[in-house]
Amino acid sequence: IFTLQYGKDSKAPLVFGASLLEVAMDLASLRKTIHDRRPKGKFVNLASKIVFACLTISFGLIFTYNYFLYTHEYPPGSYERIAAYEADKVFQTRFLITALANFLIPLIPIFDSFFGWMIPYPMSYEVVLQMINTLFLAGLLMLMPKLMKALDCSVNPFWTLLTIIPVSWNYIFINGYIDGAGLYYPYDIPSLTFFALGTILFANKKWLFFYPVFILACLNRESACFISMAGFFILMDLNGSNRNEILVRNKMILLHVSFQALLWLTSRILLSYAFRNNPGDFFEEPHSMIDFLLGSDMPGGHWAGNPSWFLTLFAGIWVFPLIFYRRLTIPSKRFLTVGVIYLFVLIFRSNMMETRVYNELNVILSALALIAIFNRSRDLKNKELHA
Repeated sequence: IFTLQYGKDSKAPLVFGASLLEVAMDLASLRKTIHDRRPKGKFVNLASKIVFACLTISFGLIFTYNYFLYTHEYPPGSYERIAAYEADKVFQTRFLITALANFLIPLIPIFDSFFGWMIPYPMSYEVVLQMINTLFLAGLLMLMPKLMKALDCSVNPFWTLLTIIPVSWNYIFINGYIDGAGLYYPYDIPSLTFFALGTILFANKKWLFFYPVFILACLNRESACFISMAGFFILMDLNGSNRNEILVRNKMILLHVSFQALLWLTSRILLSYAFRNNPGDFFEEPHSMIDFLLGSDMPGGHWAGNPSWFLTLFAGIWVFPLIFYRRLTIPSKRFLTVGVIYLFVLIFRSNMMETRVYNELNVILSALALIAIFNRSRDLKNKELHA
């Protein structure tokens, strides 16, 4: 540029003793240095993470307040009896959360000094349970973006906060506020968080962290076995040309699943033996789901609530994976298989009219719905770009 303007042998104008070309080059270098050192991207990313974490905790607090407000306890499985190791067998084997609360009892005065001003009632054992529930729900919301990545579909983390909708609908609105049995058990919400965390660790083969989490999940609820199933379905390699090759490709995963099955079975045997003298049975006989649905024609409905509300399970998000099934990623389609198996087990093992029994299905369907919506949005965006 300077050659064209001043001639090949001409000198560029001087500015404070330096040529204009040198000044321009120095300014360009300075501007590049400043731009490279600007922490704008890191700052925005950190700010987003802080906002996201604050929202998860806020949702956890709001959820827990209403959860405890609109639900009640089933006496044979109340948290008081579980904490005292006097609950019926089927409930007593799920003692992790009350054991944690028992461990935190000496810290109640400290909790009261720090958080007492936030709570409109005295600090107590139940408040400790509320704090634990809040942290587990906030943890679930924080884990959802990583679960989406494990399912081969990264989305904006703020989208995953929509998980609070089906969880709130099942556990608070139908289960408590609108109609239904309205039951609270301390292990329900933690089972969702353990499932999400365990699946993420399994999918990323973080075995050093996975096994402690899996063992704790087994002490929380027997449905921890679905963690192994979800991880296996996500990671299994079916590219072999024959059965033997497929087995070889999945040898390590099968070894881990076998070891986890042994851990799960051992935990069930030890817990059953430890609480063999507790009242009740280790397995409840489920009530008829058919009778429950037929109760919708009765003026008083059913003992477990109004069956018409039951049809709105998960706030209706289950329609998205069905309608946009083709938009699901391969790992998420396998994840859906886990959900189908879970539902099949519930038919024979649970009172399906209690909307709280669909524990891990809340996580499965929330992830699948988000994937279906996100992939649909991405496809529409691609169509607009090529239009």
